[in-house]
Amino acid sequence: MRTLQHEDCSSLGSCLGSAELVWRRRRTILMRTLAVVALLATTVHAQERVGPLMLDQAVGFAIAHHPALQAEASAEEVRREQVSVARADYLPSVDLSLQVNAGTGNVLRGGLYSMKGIPVVSGPPTGRSFNDASLGSLVGVGVSWDAIGLVQKMAEVDAALADEAQARATVEARRLAIAFAAADQFLDVLARAETVRSARAAVERERVFDTIVEALAKQELRPAADASRARAELALAATQLIRAEQAEAVSRTELARALGIAGARIEIAAGNLLAPVAAPAETKAKHPLVIEAEAAERAARARKHAVELTYLPRLDLFASLWVRGSGLTSGTLPPSPAEGIRPDTPNWLTGLSLSLPVLELVTVRARSRVEAAQVQVADARKREVMQAVQAQMDAARQILDAAHKEAANTPIALEAARASESQAISRYRSGLAGVVEVADAQRLLAQAEIEDAVARLNVRRGELLLARAIGDLGPFLDGVRGGR
Repeated sequence: MRTLQHEDCSSLGSCLGSAELVWRRRRTILMRTLAVVALLATTVHAQERVGPLMLDQAVGFAIAHHPALQAEASAEEVRREQVSVARADYLPSVDLSLQVNAGTGNVLRGGLYSMKGIPVVSGPPTGRSFNDASLGSLVGVGVSWDAIGLVQKMAEVDAALADEAQARATVEARRLAIAFAAADQFLDVLARAETVRSARAAVERERVFDTIVEALAKQELRPAADASRARAELALAATQLIRAEQAEAVSRTELARALGIAGARIEIAAGNLLAPVAAPAETKAKHPLVIEAEAAERAARARKHAVELTYLPRLDLFASLWVRGSGLTSGTLPPSPAEGIRPDTPNWLTGLSLSLPVLELVTVRARSRVEAAQVQVADARKREVMQAVQAQMDAARQILDAAHKEAANTPIALEAARASESQAISRYRSGLAGVVEVADAQRLLAQAEIEDAVARLNVRRGELLLARAIGDLGPFLDGVRGGR
């Protein structure tokens, strides 16, 4: 047997323990490797690329794919089918019946188990013992119809139609909210992207200036402090770029969620959003939230009317047609053929029944008061929505007016900042200015570039806010589409 060496293991037990430890370590490494591979695969799958999308395309994509809108559309379909259910109550009740029974003569002649729509037949007994038994059969059809109840059923259909209209208005309101969220987040991503572009330009300017200052410092034409300040400015610009890129990445994540495909990587195209265009014309369309509130009020009134009609008397019209067979006989009539198994005696009956649930009046009045309170709630909510929509319109107009003024001012500031930065660098090279003056000029230029791009997008945002407040994004999207 091979002698175990000291460097391998001092004993068999310790050797086995070392082998087990090695196996555990390898298993841990393997599991971690598999986890990393799975994570990478999930990340690659999650970062599915979509686009590039323009703003109107992004809005259309959100409307087509957002699960919240699909849920509201399904709810609208439910309301639509409930209307069909309510209309089905217009039809009379029609019942087909078939029965075969057996009984003794001591059972009343023509005895039947209860069947809906078929009247109970009875007569004198024809026997006095269990042995005097016979078979019986019946096949028939019964029809009944609540004539006065038709008024109540029509009111219930009206209530169902009002609920369907409310559901349809809810879908439109939800569509507006989803379209606005997608468009607003699209503009936010574009603003973040413009900020990143300006931050990158600032980094490049700082890098060029740092190269100039470092060369002058090495030639002892500028103090070493200038080189340190230039490097600090470059590092600060790089930090600002990192933060801008982070904000853009987060905004893109929110855009994917607004489009209903959270986890995807959305690529966007600016189109004409950064170019000045004519403002879209305002429409006189009624806001979907107002339409929804009005539909809710009509639905509450329709339900109240339907409840009030539940106290109407019930007038049932009956008509029955059936064929009997019986193994019993009475008088001169012989038993039915096949000992009562085959029906052979036709019968019909018609009539009406009027009933009024007297004490139900208390319950109906209580339910009517509940529905009246619901009408008041719906009316108050409608007025509240109308107030909110009007406030949104006024605020949006003010925001848009300020955005136009800002967009007219930022190009002036940008042009002046560019001239100031160019002059500062020239003065620094000629020894007439210090590094601080150049740093301030470059920072001012970077800020002016960002504010100019954002100001133009703020005009678009103001137009979008006004379109949302009016309740119709169509003119805004047409303006975006038509300017390509």
